[in-house]
Amino acid sequence: MKLKLLLSPILFIVFIGTASAQTSKGEFYLGGSMSYNYDSYGSTSTYSYLSGYTNYYVTKVAAFNISPEIGYFISNKWSIGIAPTYARNSGTETSYFYSYTSTADNTISSDTYHTNSIGLGIDVRYYCMITDKFGFFPQAGISTLNNSTYFSDGTLAIGATPNFVFFATPKLAVNLGFGSVGYSLDYQTKDHAVNASLNNSITFGLNYLWDGK
Repeated sequence: MKLKLLLSPILFIVFIGTASAQTSKGEFYLGGSMSYNYDSYGSTSTYSYLSGYTNYYVTKVAAFNISPEIGYFISNKWSIGIAPTYARNSGTETSYFYSYTSTADNTISSDTYHTNSIGLGIDVRYYCMITDKFGFFPQAGISTLNNSTYFSDGTLAIGATPNFVFFATPKLAVNLGFGSVGYSLDYQTKDHAVNASLNNSITFGLNYLWDGK
Protein backbone atom coordinates (compact mmCIF):
# COMPACT_ATOMS: atom_id res chain seq x y z
CA MET A 1 0.00 0.00 0.00
CA LYS A 2 1.41 3.37 -0.95
CA LEU A 3 -0.42 6.63 -0.35
CA LYS A 4 0.87 10.09 -1.13
CA LEU A 5 -1.08 13.15 -0.05
CA LEU A 6 -0.23 16.61 -1.30
CA LEU A 7 -2.08 19.85 -0.78
CA SER A 8 -5.00 20.10 -3.25
CA PRO A 9 -3.91 18.11 -6.32
CA ILE A 10 -7.42 18.16 -7.75
CA LEU A 11 -7.37 21.96 -8.07
CA PHE A 12 -5.15 21.63 -11.12
CA ILE A 13 -8.27 21.20 -13.26
CA VAL A 14 -10.30 23.99 -11.64
CA PHE A 15 -10.97 27.17 -13.62
CA ILE A 16 -12.69 29.93 -11.67
CA GLY A 17 -13.77 33.24 -13.14
CA THR A 18 -12.16 35.33 -15.84
CA ALA A 19 -10.00 37.67 -13.75
CA SER A 20 -6.35 37.83 -14.74
CA ALA A 21 -3.65 36.57 -12.40
CA GLN A 22 -0.02 37.66 -12.45
CA THR A 23 2.86 37.50 -10.04
CA SER A 24 3.78 40.89 -8.59
CA LYS A 25 6.65 42.31 -6.61
CA GLY A 26 5.80 42.57 -2.92
CA GLU A 27 3.39 39.61 -2.84
CA PHE A 28 3.70 36.72 -0.40
CA TYR A 29 2.67 33.12 -1.01
CA LEU A 30 1.88 30.26 1.34
CA GLY A 31 1.99 26.63 0.25
CA GLY A 32 3.59 23.32 1.07
CA SER A 33 3.14 19.58 0.88
CA MET A 34 2.36 16.56 3.03
CA SER A 35 3.05 12.92 2.24
CA TYR A 36 2.56 9.50 3.82
CA ASN A 37 3.98 6.20 2.57
CA TYR A 38 3.45 2.73 4.03
CA ASP A 39 5.17 -0.51 2.98
CA SER A 40 4.04 -3.60 4.86
CA TYR A 41 6.71 -5.86 3.30
CA GLY A 42 9.73 -3.57 3.60
CA SER A 43 13.11 -5.16 2.88
CA THR A 44 15.12 -8.31 3.62
CA SER A 45 18.88 -8.80 4.10
CA THR A 46 21.04 -11.84 4.83
CA TYR A 47 24.34 -11.77 6.73
CA SER A 48 26.67 -14.78 6.85
CA TYR A 49 29.10 -15.70 9.63
CA LEU A 50 31.38 -18.67 10.41
CA SER A 51 28.86 -19.98 12.91
CA GLY A 52 25.69 -19.37 10.91
CA TYR A 53 23.67 -16.72 9.14
CA THR A 54 21.06 -14.06 9.99
CA ASN A 55 17.97 -13.08 8.01
CA TYR A 56 17.16 -9.46 8.82
CA TYR A 57 13.69 -8.08 8.01
CA VAL A 58 12.43 -4.50 8.13
CA THR A 59 8.63 -4.51 7.83
CA LYS A 60 5.64 -2.21 8.38
CA VAL A 61 7.71 0.74 7.23
CA ALA A 62 5.88 4.08 7.49
CA ALA A 63 7.15 7.48 6.38
CA PHE A 64 5.39 10.78 7.08
CA ASN A 65 6.59 14.16 5.81
CA ILE A 66 5.14 17.66 6.09
CA SER A 67 6.76 20.77 4.66
CA PRO A 68 4.89 24.12 4.72
CA GLU A 69 6.41 26.94 2.70
CA ILE A 70 6.22 30.73 2.76
CA GLY A 71 7.66 32.85 -0.03
CA TYR A 72 8.04 36.43 -1.19
CA PHE A 73 8.23 37.97 -4.66
CA ILE A 74 11.33 40.15 -4.83
CA SER A 75 10.27 41.16 -8.37
CA ASN A 76 7.44 40.40 -10.79
CA LYS A 77 9.31 37.27 -11.94
CA TRP A 78 11.52 36.16 -9.06
CA SER A 79 10.47 34.73 -5.71
CA ILE A 80 12.32 33.24 -2.76
CA GLY A 81 10.82 30.74 -0.33
CA ILE A 82 11.60 29.10 3.01
CA ALA A 83 10.27 25.64 3.89
CA PRO A 84 10.71 23.99 7.32
CA THR A 85 10.28 20.21 7.28
CA TYR A 86 9.26 17.53 9.76
CA ALA A 87 9.62 13.83 8.91
CA ARG A 88 8.95 10.64 10.87
CA ASN A 89 9.99 7.11 9.85
CA SER A 90 9.00 3.97 11.73
CA GLY A 91 8.93 0.21 11.30
CA THR A 92 9.64 -3.20 12.79
CA GLU A 93 13.07 -4.89 12.73
CA THR A 94 13.22 -8.70 13.07
CA SER A 95 16.34 -10.90 13.08
CA TYR A 96 16.41 -14.67 12.67
CA PHE A 97 19.79 -16.30 13.43
CA TYR A 98 20.32 -19.85 12.16
CA SER A 99 23.29 -21.82 13.51
CA TYR A 100 25.27 -24.18 11.29
CA THR A 101 26.07 -26.48 14.22
CA SER A 102 23.13 -26.59 16.63
CA THR A 103 19.45 -25.63 16.33
CA ALA A 104 19.54 -24.82 20.03
CA ASP A 105 21.61 -21.75 19.15
CA ASN A 106 18.95 -20.39 16.79
CA THR A 107 17.55 -17.07 18.00
CA ILE A 108 14.79 -14.66 17.06
CA SER A 109 14.60 -11.00 18.09
CA SER A 110 12.19 -8.26 17.11
CA ASP A 111 11.86 -4.58 17.93
CA THR A 112 10.11 -1.47 16.68
CA TYR A 113 11.85 1.78 15.83
CA HIS A 114 11.05 5.36 14.90
CA THR A 115 13.13 8.30 13.75
CA ASN A 116 12.13 11.95 13.84
CA SER A 117 13.87 14.42 11.56
CA ILE A 118 13.70 18.18 11.10
CA GLY A 119 15.00 20.27 8.25
CA LEU A 120 14.94 23.55 6.42
CA GLY A 121 14.95 24.41 2.74
CA ILE A 122 15.46 27.61 0.76
CA ASP A 123 14.47 27.89 -2.88
CA VAL A 124 14.16 30.43 -5.67
CA ARG A 125 11.68 30.49 -8.56
CA TYR A 126 11.59 32.35 -11.87
CA TYR A 127 8.09 32.70 -13.30
CA CYS A 128 7.57 32.71 -17.08
CA MET A 129 3.86 33.41 -17.65
CA ILE A 130 2.52 32.26 -21.03
CA THR A 131 -0.94 33.70 -20.35
CA ASP A 132 -2.43 35.52 -17.38
CA LYS A 133 -3.41 32.18 -15.86
CA PHE A 134 -0.88 29.67 -17.12
CA GLY A 135 2.91 29.61 -17.03
CA PHE A 136 6.10 27.81 -16.20
CA PHE A 137 8.73 28.21 -13.50
CA PRO A 138 11.98 26.41 -12.73
CA GLN A 139 12.64 26.04 -9.02
CA ALA A 140 16.11 25.58 -7.54
CA GLY A 141 16.97 25.16 -3.90
CA ILE A 142 19.09 23.80 -1.10
CA SER A 143 17.82 21.87 1.91
CA THR A 144 19.01 19.91 4.91
CA LEU A 145 17.29 17.16 6.90
CA ASN A 146 18.73 16.03 10.25
CA ASN A 147 17.89 13.42 12.88
CA SER A 148 16.32 15.34 15.78
CA THR A 149 18.12 13.15 18.35
CA TYR A 150 21.51 12.78 16.66
CA PHE A 151 21.74 16.04 14.74
CA SER A 152 24.99 15.10 12.96
CA ASP A 153 23.06 12.32 11.21
CA GLY A 154 21.51 13.93 8.15
CA THR A 155 21.69 14.85 4.50
CA LEU A 156 22.23 17.94 2.39
CA ALA A 157 20.39 18.23 -0.93
CA ILE A 158 20.78 20.68 -3.81
CA GLY A 159 18.43 20.43 -6.75
CA ALA A 160 16.16 21.95 -9.36
CA THR A 161 12.70 21.02 -10.66
CA PRO A 162 10.68 22.27 -13.65
CA ASN A 163 7.08 23.22 -12.84
CA PHE A 164 3.91 24.34 -14.59
CA VAL A 165 1.66 26.80 -12.77
CA PHE A 166 -2.05 27.53 -13.19
CA PHE A 167 -3.85 30.42 -11.46
CA ALA A 168 -7.31 29.10 -10.61
CA THR A 169 -8.05 32.56 -9.16
CA PRO A 170 -5.84 35.64 -8.77
CA LYS A 171 -4.93 34.36 -5.30
CA LEU A 172 -4.80 30.58 -5.81
CA ALA A 173 -1.99 29.06 -7.85
CA VAL A 174 -1.69 25.33 -8.50
CA ASN A 175 1.66 23.95 -9.67
CA LEU A 176 2.66 20.67 -11.24
CA GLY A 177 6.30 19.56 -10.97
CA PHE A 178 7.89 16.75 -12.93
CA GLY A 179 11.34 15.19 -12.60
CA SER A 180 14.41 16.75 -11.03
CA VAL A 181 18.15 17.16 -11.16
CA GLY A 182 20.00 17.10 -7.88
CA TYR A 183 22.98 16.39 -5.66
CA SER A 184 22.85 14.84 -2.18
CA LEU A 185 25.48 14.42 0.56
CA ASP A 186 25.33 12.25 3.69
CA TYR A 187 26.91 14.17 6.59
CA GLN A 188 28.20 11.08 8.40
CA THR A 189 29.35 8.74 5.65
CA LYS A 190 30.27 11.52 3.19
CA ASP A 191 28.57 9.48 0.48
CA HIS A 192 27.20 11.64 -2.30
CA ALA A 193 25.07 11.11 -5.37
CA VAL A 194 23.99 12.99 -8.47
CA ASN A 195 20.72 12.22 -10.22
CA ALA A 196 18.77 13.65 -13.14
CA SER A 197 15.45 12.55 -14.59
CA LEU A 198 12.28 14.00 -16.10
CA ASN A 199 10.03 11.14 -15.01
CA ASN A 200 11.18 10.06 -11.56
CA SER A 201 8.44 11.99 -9.77
CA ILE A 202 5.33 14.08 -10.31
CA THR A 203 4.18 16.46 -7.55
CA PHE A 204 1.24 18.79 -7.08
CA GLY A 205 1.18 21.85 -4.87
CA LEU A 206 -1.10 24.77 -3.95
CA ASN A 207 0.00 28.32 -3.23
CA TYR A 208 -2.13 31.08 -1.76
CA LEU A 209 -0.93 34.59 -2.64
CA TRP A 210 -1.60 37.88 -0.90
CA ASP A 211 -0.34 41.44 -1.24
CA GLY A 212 2.25 42.34 1.37
CA LYS A 213 2.11 46.08 0.70
